[in-house]
Amino acid sequence: MGCRAVALEVSCPFHRYRFDALGWLDHADDPRAKEVLGLPHGDDPRAPRVIAIECKQSRADFASDDADPAELARRKAYLLERRTVIEELRVKVRETHLKVEGSSLFEDLATWEFGGSRIRAYRRVVTELETIDGKMGIDTKFAQLARWRTADALLVMSPAGLLRPREVPAGWGLIEVDPRRLKKGFEPVAGAPLPCTTRVTPSQLGTPAHRRLRLLRNLAVAASRGVGYGLVTAAEPTEERPATNAHRSAEPSLFSFEEKPPSDTIRVESQPDHP
Repeated sequence: MGCRAVALEVSCPFHRYRFDALGWLDHADDPRAKEVLGLPHGDDPRAPRVIAIECKQSRADFASDDADPAELARRKAYLLERRTVIEELRVKVRETHLKVEGSSLFEDLATWEFGGSRIRAYRRVVTELETIDGKMGIDTKFAQLARWRTADALLVMSPAGLLRPREVPAGWGLIEVDPRRLKKGFEPVAGAPLPCTTRVTPSQLGTPAHRRLRLLRNLAVAASRGVGYGLVTAAEPTEERPATNAHRSAEPSLFSFEEKPPSDTIRVESQPDHP
């Protein structure tokens, strides 16, 4: 897309997530960027943009992040109500053995072991509630990143045919990769197009300028990861090393430490004493 700086595994400064790839685009009106992102909007169409990409190789990987917290809360409220109805109208009628005898003097306050129910509809409701609780516990990546405008453009990259356009999360775009061409050992040619196709154009979220700069800082940190590894540690001075200049070469060299008199003094040569 014409990004001048890119990095992998970039930490998001606003959430606990990591971007699979992050790119800094100097000019949003770059022809390569417009082909993927569409026409730039905003007061300055040439302003820089930050492009974030999430790579998904399987539907299971995609589904673990694709959920809306508000929709999950609504679905959970419905399931809780449905669970109560099934417990009252079906479990207590068909599975009376689940009632704990002697748990209460009053029939309405008796304790029931609903976890042992074998009614399929009840088990499906319980299983879906557990799944929703798990998703709400880890939060939902796609919805949060789009809602908080963590980048100017958010893109999902996946193998061709993995996702339908209608399955792409709100605010996100979709780039499909030809898995037959992009195999292990693939080496891109400078100037040649990659085997990628834009299926869904992302929304232009317009992240605030101060957030964009923080993203650029994290991009630089990620791109610099590993720089300096393998450098030889400087040797520590030892006692055997002479501390004086006694062993310096008598011949002057480029690294000779020749002491020169100050410029405002005149060297006085020693003269023999005269009688």
